[in-house]
Parts: sequence; C-alpha cells; structure tokens
Amino acid sequence: MKSPLVYLTATKLKNQLIAVVKSPAKLIYAVILVALFALTAFSGSAYDLEELRNPQELTAIMVLFYTMMFLMVFASGSSSSNSPMFTLSDVTLLFPAPMSSNKILVYGLVRQLGLSLVLGFFILFQYSWMHGAYGIGPAGLVLIIVGYAITLFFAQLASMASYVRTSGMERAGKIVRYCVFGAAALYGVWAVLFCREDLLALSNGGSYGPLLEKGAAFFATIPGILFPVSGWAAGLVSGIFAGNWLLVGLSVGLLAALFALLLGLILTCKNNYYEDVLSTAETAQSAITAQKEGQLNEVVPKNVKVGKTGLGKGWGASAIYYKHRVENRRSGVFLFSNMSLIFMAVIIGCSFFMRDAGLVGIFAFATYMQLFSVALGRFNRELIKPYIYLIPEPPLKKLLYAIKESLLSDTWEAILIFLVVGVIVGASPLEIVCCMVARVSFALLFTAGNVCVERVFGMVRSKTLIFLFYFLVLLLMAIPGIAACVVCSILFPVCGAAAGLLGMAVINAAIAVLVLWLCRNLLQYAELNSR
Repeated sequence: MKSPLVYLTATKLKNQLIAVVKSPAKLIYAVILVALFALTAFSGSAYDLEELRNPQELTAIMVLFYTMMFLMVFASGSSSSNSPMFTLSDVTLLFPAPMSSNKILVYGLVRQLGLSLVLGFFILFQYSWMHGAYGIGPAGLVLIIVGYAITLFFAQLASMASYVRTSGMERAGKIVRYCVFGAAALYGVWAVLFCREDLLALSNGGSYGPLLEKGAAFFATIPGILFPVSGWAAGLVSGIFAGNWLLVGLSVGLLAALFALLLGLILTCKNNYYEDVLSTAETAQSAITAQKEGQLNEVVPKNVKVGKTGLGKGWGASAIYYKHRVENRRSGVFLFSNMSLIFMAVIIGCSFFMRDAGLVGIFAFATYMQLFSVALGRFNRELIKPYIYLIPEPPLKKLLYAIKESLLSDTWEAILIFLVVGVIVGASPLEIVCCMVARVSFALLFTAGNVCVERVFGMVRSKTLIFLFYFLVLLLMAIPGIAACVVCSILFPVCGAAAGLLGMAVINAAIAVLVLWLCRNLLQYAELNSR
C-alpha cells in the first residue's frame, strides 16, 4: 500500500504541473525560461578564454555558495516562526492522523526542500561563463547541481534535528543557531587572517590577483574543504572533476557520518513539536486569506522596536510619507530598511572584485540591483491597502507623497554607496557625484516605471505577466537615457564618464516626470488595481 504522505506529495506535484499546462501565462513563462536556457547554453563560446582559469577558483566559489545556501536553509528550517513548514490543512488533516510525528515532519521538510531546489534553477544559466572560464561541460554542471542538492538536503536534515530537539524552547533554539552562524563567522575570520598580507597590499593600491589566488587556495584545499557540509559537498564535486578519489572518499565518509548522527538525533527524540506549529500555521493562513481579499499583511518581527509612537506630523496626503518614515524606523536601521542594507552590502562587497571594471562598471551592476530594491519598496504594498484611496486629496498629490520616502532613502543610499565605492576604485570627486546623481535619477525612473505598470496593467492578475511587463517597461524607459549617455560621452570626451552620467540623469528625470504626470490618476479609483 502506498504511503499517504507519498501519495499526497505526488498528487500535489501532479496538480501543479497540470496547472502550468492549463495556464497560458505560466506556460509562456516556462517557454521563455527554456528559450533563455537554450540561448545561454549555445552562447557558451562567447565566454571562451585562451587559457582556462585556475580550477581552485571554481571550488572556492562552490564552497562559498554552498555555505550561504546552507545557512539560509538552516535558519529558515530550524525555527517554525521563520518559515512555516505546514499549512492549516496539514494541521487539521495530518496531525490527527494515526502516523508517526517524525514522518509528518519529514513531509514538511521535503516540501521546503523542493522550494529550496527551485532557487537553484538559476545555476543552469551559469553554464556559459563556467564553460568558457573553467571548461565545465554538461556533466560538470549536473555535478555542481548535485552538490547543491546535497547541501540543501543536509541543511534540511540539520534544521530538522535542531527543530525537534529545541521545539518549545526558544532560548535553546537561538543558542543552536548562534553556534552554527558563529562557526561560519570564525571560518570567515580564519580566511581573512590567511589572506591578510594580500588584503593589506590591495588596500595600498595593489592588484587583487594575488588575493584571489590566495583566497581560492584557502577555500579549495584542506583548511576550507573540511568546513562541515558545504566544504564536503564542494570537495566531493571538485574531487570528481580532478580525479582525486582520496578527496572523494573523505568527503563521502564525512557526509555519511554526519547523516548517521543527525538521523540518530531525530529518531531518538521524544519532543512534540505540534504546539509550536499551530500558531505559525494560523498566521500563514491569515496572510493567505488577507491576500485573497485584496489586503496585504506585512511581515514584521516578533519583537518590534516601537520607540516613539504616533506620526508626529502630516495631514491628508502628507501623512502617508510620515507613516512610511515610522515604518522604516521600526523595521530597519536608521534611514535604511533591512533589504536596502543587504543590497548595499552586496554592491560594496562586489566592488572589491570589480575594480578593473571601473566606476562605470560598478555603477551598471548597482543599477541592475536597484531594479529589485525599487520593486520591493513600500509603494506597491501601499496600493493594495484601501486607505490611500480614501484620503480626500488630489491623486497626484497622494502619489508624490507615496513615493517621497523611497526617493529620499534612495538618495541617502546613493550617497553612502558611491562614497565607499569611489574610495575603493580611486575615482575623482566629480565622477563620484555624477554617479550619485545618476543613481537617484534611476530610482526616480524605476519608481515611475512601477507606477506605469500599476496604471496600465493593474487589472492583470498574473504575477508572472506583471513581472515580465515590469522589466519590459523599465527597459524601454531606460533606452533614451543610455543613448544620451553614449552621445554625451562622445561629444565631451574631456569630461569622460561624468558627462555621460549627467546626460543620462537629465533624460531619466525628464522621462520619469512625464510618466508620473501621465499616470497621475492612478490613485483616483481603487478599481484600477485588482490585486
């Protein structure tokens, strides 16, 4: 007889596949993804180098990527408050069923593992540069994905062991997570100490080549390859690449020993986790119900730092701006939200490795990241709530106050990012200021594009189509500014990149103001947004 949990998993998977086939939007999206992957695979020769790069670099990349994914999955799975493993239907139907609680927990973790594996789908699109730089073929790409799957499996297994052992004991769960993240932090400190001489040379204006070589040697050899799970999985893959069967055997042995240990911790535990799941499932179901009713419940931490209460200022439309300021103060650090801090850290961190690309190359990368930071701003969440439509003020005035806070935050973000990046790459003060102005103009342009998508495609219910429309509209709106950048750089070669950035900023601002004026009636009727 087939297990009920196996039948339930297989039936859900089958229904999801049928939903993709029967939904035109999802089917178009799947065709586009397949076409993009085919384009990536067949354009691999464009990245071919005359001489392949050091294979230790690829191993180091795998160790770092696997470590990041392990920590993310472990953090989300070791606490039910972070990521709900069960829905309310699971609570009402599975928990009273006459089956082992460990089997039900395995079912919940398998569901989360499937979602985590979907996140690794983007690895397929890295084939071109991995093939050109490191000579990785299709079989090698499959091995890298297998290593990724092994890392996620052990992350789920470790989070499961932590979850069942600390369920109902919040302090014990925090101690376990602190120990895991503390070990990763010590590992990072060890790597910094190992490369300290090359880091000092880089800070004094040296090349980052020796630092890259030293760092790759650390992560791809015994110090780094022995880091639990992520290092072992990367060692297994790199060992197969190099034909180092001793390293393969060592990695397999360590993974097998850890599997036996975690399985023993799970099977011998008598702790009941049902009580800890109930509140999380109920909260998740409330969020789903609110979304179906056209509302949006913002996820907030369990302990919110309230501080000063009340808006303090604002009347009518201006109250929206002060409300956003209070929300940012309570959910972030100073003027920046947690998401903005993450994007800023990524941009500044990548600038160390993109010094050869110059300030303009780093600006292009930062602009690409800005696409997502603007899309995750508070403006979209405000449109789904009814209050902004009920304020008896002109629609344009409400619209400007709704985007005011995000534009001011983007301005401070641009100043902080390019002050640091400018020092890293040694850019002139004029170029740094021009990059700040251009980034603010892109923030205004992307915000206007967001308003345009909501105004024109607000009645479209498919999130996939909205996502595609968003990028298409932003691409069309950015083309004139890019063209102006090229023209100004040619006409004023003495000014260098500064002239192009200023020309692009002027055109971006003009287009953004025009789009905002044309879409000024967005907030006049709530029916324009059916989501």
